[in-house]
Order: sequence, then C-alpha cells, then structure tokens
Amino acid sequence: MTAAAGTVSTSASAGFRFVAAEVLRRRRVLVALLAWSLLESAPALVSGRFVAAALDHGFLRGHSIVGLIWLLALGAVTALGALGTRAMYPRLGDVVEPLRDALVTALVRGTLARACGGNTEHGPLGAAPVARLTRQVETVRDVVAGQLLVVRQFAVTAIAVCIGLASLALPLAALVVVPLLLSLLGFVVLLRPMISRQRAAFLAEERVAALAGTAIEGLRDITAAGVESRISASVGAAVTEQYRLSRALAGYGAARRGIVVLGGNVPLLLILLAARPLLRHGLTAGALVGALTYVAVNLEPALRTLVQGVGASALRLSVAVRRLAEGGLVAAVEPAPAPSTVAAPAPPSRPAIAAAALEVSGLSFRYGPHSDPVIADLDLRIGRDEHLAIVGPSGAGKSTLVNLLAGLLPPDSGGVALFGERLERIPAGQLPRLRALIPQEAYVFAGSVRENVAYLRPDASDAEIAAAADRIGAAELLDALGGLEARVAPAHLSASRRQLLALVRAYLSPAPVMLLDEATCHLDHATERRAEDAFRARPGAVVLVAHRIGSARRADRVLLLDGERTDLGTHDELAARSPQYADLVGHWYRALTAH
Repeated sequence: MTAAAGTVSTSASAGFRFVAAEVLRRRRVLVALLAWSLLESAPALVSGRFVAAALDHGFLRGHSIVGLIWLLALGAVTALGALGTRAMYPRLGDVVEPLRDALVTALVRGTLARACGGNTEHGPLGAAPVARLTRQVETVRDVVAGQLLVVRQFAVTAIAVCIGLASLALPLAALVVVPLLLSLLGFVVLLRPMISRQRAAFLAEERVAALAGTAIEGLRDITAAGVESRISASVGAAVTEQYRLSRALAGYGAARRGIVVLGGNVPLLLILLAARPLLRHGLTAGALVGALTYVAVNLEPALRTLVQGVGASALRLSVAVRRLAEGGLVAAVEPAPAPSTVAAPAPPSRPAIAAAALEVSGLSFRYGPHSDPVIADLDLRIGRDEHLAIVGPSGAGKSTLVNLLAGLLPPDSGGVALFGERLERIPAGQLPRLRALIPQEAYVFAGSVRENVAYLRPDASDAEIAAAADRIGAAELLDALGGLEARVAPAHLSASRRQLLALVRAYLSPAPVMLLDEATCHLDHATERRAEDAFRARPGAVVLVAHRIGSARRADRVLLLDGERTDLGTHDELAARSPQYADLVGHWYRALTAH
C-alpha cells in the first residue's frame, strides 16, 4: 500500500468511527427506537403460536368460531405492530437527522481548514465540496437509516421467532437456531470481501466512464499528440478490469443466495424431516404448522432482507464515507511544502533545424464539395522562433487552419511543410516531437499530475517540471492539487486549471512548434500574459489563435482571416491598413472596458 492509499484508508476508518460515534451518542433515542421495535415485532412473536392455537383448539376440533377468534387476535396484534412501525420512524429521524447536521458541520470545517492550509481541490468553495454536501452526506444519512431499519428488524424478528418456537417445542427451536447461526456466521465472513469487491467494481466502472469521457473530449488533442494507441490501451485495460471484477462479483451474489437458503429454507426442510418423530412424541399438528409459519412468514423474509440490503447499502456507505473523509470530514491541516529552491533548468533540447518552422503554399480547404472554402490559396512562412497570432471573426476558419497546420485535416489543395518536410510524409509517431497542439478545451485524463504534464516528455525530472510550471504560472496549481503524484479527477478541475496543466505539458514537450488554439481563453489576463511570455522565451515557433488584443499586440506578426480574405503584418501595420482588423480591435477594446 502506498503512503497516499494508507492515508485515505486511515481517514476512511476515522470517518466510519465518526458516523458510529454520532449514532451511538443518541442513546435515549436508540432505547426508544428499540422499545417501539419490540412492539413492532409482536406479530412475529405470536404468529406461529396463534396459528397453532387456531388449529389445535379450533379448526381441527371442528370449532371454527374458536379458530377465527385466534386469527382475529393475530390480526389485532398485527395492527399493534403497525402502530409500532409508525411510531418507530420519527425515532429513526431523531437519529439520522442530527447525524446529517454533524456531517455537514464537520465537512464544512474540514474543507475550510484545508482551504486555509492551501490544500484545495477546486478552490475553497468549488463544485467538489458542494457535491459532497448535497450527495455524499445525503447518501450517508439515507444508508444509515436503511441499515438501522434492516438490522433492527432482523434482530427483533429472529429473537421473537426463536422465543416463539421454544414456546411450541424446544426441539423445533434447535432445528432452526443451528442453521440460522451458521448462515449468520457465513454472512459475517463474506461481508467484508464482498463489500471490497463491490467497491472495486464500482470504482472500475467509474474509471471506465472517466477515461472514455475524457478521451472523447480530448480526441483532437490525442490525435495531435500521436498517443492514440496509448489512450486506447489505457481505456481497454480499464474495461477488461471492470469485466473481471464484475464476473468475480457475480459469485458473491450466488453465495448470498446460499446464505438465505441455509438460514431460511434449510430449517423448513429440517422441520418437515423431523415432523413424524416429533408428532409421535406429542407435538401437535397445529404446533408443526405454527413452526413452519414462524420460519416461512417471518424468519426467511427478514434474513433475505438483511443479506440483500446490508450488502448493497454497505457499499454505498463505504464509498460515501471514504469520499467525505478524503474531502475534509476528518481533515488535518498539513504544513504547506517549502518553496522549491532548485534552479530552473534550461528548456528541453530539440533537433537542430535549418529550414523555416512552417511553410504553407497554396493551401485550400472546404468542409464539403459544394461549400465555400474556409481557407483559400493561402501562402505563409513562419520562422523558427517567430510568434504568430491568428485573428478573425467567429467562423473565419482559425481553428481549421490550426488543424491543417497540425496535420489533423487533409487540405483540398496545396500543402504544409514542417521544417521543410511535407506533413503527409512525416510518420505519425514523429509528429508529437515536432509540433504540439493545445485546443481550447484542454485534454486532461484520470491519472497523476506527473502523468498529465509529462506524457509528451516522460523523462522530465521533478526540477524540470517545477521550473516549467513556475514559468507558465501553474506552480500554485500543482501544489494545490497535492504535488506530482496526486491523482487528477478531470471532472473536478475548472477549465482554467485544465488549460494550465496542458500548457505545462506543451512547454515540457520537445516539440519546437507550438500550436495554441485559444489555449489561454479561460485564464485571466495576467496569467495569460505570463504563459505567453514563457512560450515567447522558449526556443521555437508559436502559432496562437488570439482572443484578446494583448495576444495580438505581443505577437511578431498577425494573420487576419476573414472569409476568403487574408492579411498578414504586424499589429500596427494591420491596424493602419485593414478596416476589418480595426473593427476587430475596437471590439476587443469594448469587451475589455466592459469588464
């Protein structure tokens, strides 16, 4: 077990102790709950006895009225049991509602403590704590209520049945108690590994959904990085593991049914097998039917409910308490790690290149044979250390051009050369070493922080990753996530955090050409400028789709796309000669002043 796993396990144990302590703290309410439960169990206590009396003293002797009176008495006791059930539910609420309040209070305190200590998952008041408050706390309350109902009902029913059987004949009680105890022992032995397998299967299913979802969302980024086989293998391995666990779990379902058969059906068989000798030794026919009533009507349904209910709800309780524990239920403020004093290493080395980074000649592309061209006869040359911004109105083809430059779309005519080599001639496995693409919706997968930021350069050292994060402006994010070995849950990350992780990944990449398709659109102005300055200082060419005036002003040149028309120049040149660019700049300024 890793240190992280051990910490989670310890926190989960503390979470279970917290829940148990909160329930047991209300002893007076629990005593009242038990008292009403005894009244509720009255029908189970007398059902077999009254059926036996109705037969022996009434129907079998030809006294139908006497038999009906005994059955009416059983009906009256059943009505009293219903009153006990009705009075029991408010007492149950008196146990679980304070538990919910205590969980909410502890979770809020723990979340705030972690936030103040710098250990945040999605900001101090982000979506993850809210989700825990609304889902996990309610899950714990509902499951604890259900468990109290099921376990309490079985306990009082089993005791009532055993007392009733003993009142009919002690041998009958022995025939029922022995297999019942054996079935309970088997259930206790089976319960822990069954819950463990259920939880593993549940988490495996979640992992498949998370991997598949993030892979679909980041399909363009995956293709651009040339890691299709790696992602496919990762998703396939998760599906295989889920299938294996589901098959293993099916065996526990059969074992649970066997427990019910042993404790609820085997006693019926034993009573029937022993019926003849028992009748010869004075057992009445009514007592025999009464014993069968005790087992078939009361004991077997209660045991079946216990085995089925505890197994399923215990899994929900285990998962919910673990997640509450991980999220702050039993939080301890840990000292923030000391800032790194390692000197920032130089950016990664790249292949020696003599030609221009990108050369576009006669490039044209349309999405259908009868549609207007999105890119028409474009010629462009981008230097090895040039910073080019692509601008234009929505739908002008900016993302389409980036996809063409990355080799993700085949042109209708013309072509793109990367360091003098046409894209179609470069093996797909080599493209990620030459160019890196970050789309607007950055791809982050379920894995560690290290795996996410270094999968384009797996040999990156901790110091190199830290230096890259510091240059991009993501160092605080890495600390907040828990360091390089912390697990990343993509659904719990904001769009800005996903973009920061993707920017660190691209910066670490050995690729000398960066293609940023609005890759900083979710960042604030200061963070965006810091990231762009980092890529500007990094050796290599940068092509970015700009969505703010600052990005265009900082670029060496600006490419304006506006339908089939294009214009290329510096920011000042385009502002002076292009009305379309002037309108775009005016729109940017209006948006900036509006904020």
